[in-house]
Amino acid sequence: MTRPRHAGRRRLAAISPVLLAVALVALAAGPRDVEAHAFLKASQPAAGATLGSAPSSVVITFSEPPDPKLSSISVVDSSGTNHVTGPIVSVASTPTTLSVPLDPLADGVYTVSWRAVSATDGHISAGSFVFGVGTPPPSEAPGQVATGVSESGSPPAIAARWLLYLGIVALFGAAWVALAVVKKPARDLLLMAAAGWVLTFIGTLAVIGVQWAETGAPIETLIGTSVGTAAIARAVSLLLVGAAVIALAAVPAFAGTRGWAAVAIGAVIVLAVDVGTGHAAYGSDLVLQFTAQLTHGLAAAAWIGGLAGLLLVLRTIPAEERGPTARRYSTWAGIALAAVVVTGFMRALAEVGTLDALINTDFGRVVLAKSALLLVLALLGAFNRFVTLRDDSRLERRLRRVGTTEITIAVVILGLSGLLVNLSPPALAGTTIAPAPQPIVATGNDNGTSVRARLVVTPGTTASNAFDLSLTDYDSGAPTDASAASIRFAVASLSGVGTSTLDLARASAGHYTGIGANLSIDGIWKLTVTVTLPGGAVEVPLVVATKVADQPVQQLVSPGVPTIYQVTLGAIGSAQLYLDPGSPGKNDVHVTFFDAAGNEQPISSATMAVAPADGAGQIIPARMLEPGHFVATSDLVAGPLTVDVVTPMPAAGGSGQIHVHVTMQVTP
Repeated sequence: MTRPRHAGRRRLAAISPVLLAVALVALAAGPRDVEAHAFLKASQPAAGATLGSAPSSVVITFSEPPDPKLSSISVVDSSGTNHVTGPIVSVASTPTTLSVPLDPLADGVYTVSWRAVSATDGHISAGSFVFGVGTPPPSEAPGQVATGVSESGSPPAIAARWLLYLGIVALFGAAWVALAVVKKPARDLLLMAAAGWVLTFIGTLAVIGVQWAETGAPIETLIGTSVGTAAIARAVSLLLVGAAVIALAAVPAFAGTRGWAAVAIGAVIVLAVDVGTGHAAYGSDLVLQFTAQLTHGLAAAAWIGGLAGLLLVLRTIPAEERGPTARRYSTWAGIALAAVVVTGFMRALAEVGTLDALINTDFGRVVLAKSALLLVLALLGAFNRFVTLRDDSRLERRLRRVGTTEITIAVVILGLSGLLVNLSPPALAGTTIAPAPQPIVATGNDNGTSVRARLVVTPGTTASNAFDLSLTDYDSGAPTDASAASIRFAVASLSGVGTSTLDLARASAGHYTGIGANLSIDGIWKLTVTVTLPGGAVEVPLVVATKVADQPVQQLVSPGVPTIYQVTLGAIGSAQLYLDPGSPGKNDVHVTFFDAAGNEQPISSATMAVAPADGAGQIIPARMLEPGHFVATSDLVAGPLTVDVVTPMPAAGGSGQIHVHVTMQVTP
């Protein structure tokens, strides 16, 4: 037996670098940019929203509770000035929500940048989104990531967990073999436990160090934070299991079952702390998922670590005991395998959720890879149970050969487990945040130039809309606090329709809101805002046009002539619009309607409205040059100009109307 044992040692030493390389390749092949753990689920203001008045704070809700002491939120304007005036606070009774106060914001576009440290698992995510005050923000701001991306999942973070899991498996596996498999624990098991503690020590320090480094916070600030609390728990559990190993080796009273039981309990505590700071520690069924994850880890440790311990003790126990000992392990391994399968399925169901997520996400694909390798391990274990264990004369050599392959695969599986901990489970990631609808923004003032009004209508369609009215003093810009505010609606592009009125509720000084279906007809509307002040009521006229579905626009540019905007209207045909001359000042706005064959439509009337970027829209009287061709004159300023044209449907097209909406450019 001496020669085969030495040969087995040499073979094991020879494959160790290969084993390590395979595991590291598996780690390095993992994705680098992964979804966040505590990512943005909702915000106030919403990403891409346009507000009628400035908010006093920014509130962000995350998918997991963030640590307010380690997280950050900034709100900057186009010049880079940060308008946050106080510290981040958690919203009462909502641990997943953070809030920051703001100073008074002027009109403009603001970028919210956030970086969140999950209080659950210590992982870090970051993102940004924009909102506008009185000004619609760009629909896709450069570099904008509303939901967030992970700053965790780095190779050091994955390697740290891998070392930690190797150590836990060695510790618990050695204790399991000593307590449940062999009659008289061999000294090799003590060496295995000691090596396991060293790996656990290195892995624990690496996990703590990586999490501290990723927060970017000074070490003295970590006390009292989620990362600091987790680090203390890890350190205490490490000391407990270390004390158990030392007692087992040096204290006679702990040299047997008592000492090994202490080592096993210590390993359970180390794993429980790790599970308690991971994905299983958050959710509605926390106790069930925590128990399933802990059981999954312990069963895997008993199975894989137990196999490593068995291979060690088989070298030193008498030949007649090797068969019974191996069969005793095989029985326990079958039970552990069943526990791994059941709890693994429970965790996969909770974390992956759907078949699509299993196939099309990084997390799901790693779960599939891990499951495939576990299946290979199960098949090798079945070979040992039903083939190797039937022949005691060849048991040690065959078991060592197959078992070495199993351990090699198991090391790679533990690397994949370290990768999974650093990926976001699809079931916890939720859905992508839908962009905020772009609203209608209309501005104006009363004839006496005492009040300025800005109305934001969201979403601006013929369905129910939210109306956000901001009133300010014409000269000073200070909020005008009226005792009452209402809006009267009259459609200008269709005759014979009566008016309606919506009373607004006071939200704050100079800020009034309401919800109504008053814009029930597609077209161009005249709105009259009535404001009741101490000196009497004033009226502010506004012009809005309801939003229409996107219409394909093609610009026809030729030297020396105005740019023609050709708008495709589907089966109706098309419309061509241009500005003459197209520079600031007095301009003629031309529009011509064509049918699908390219002939001018026999349209005899049209309603036209224009609105510059500031939202001060106006209805401009349209003159018919010939049927289907209209022109209106207006003084224009440089910049984008929204043009809406509404006409009755030609007789050949049936009932209804045509609404053309296009943004043109007035070029200096």
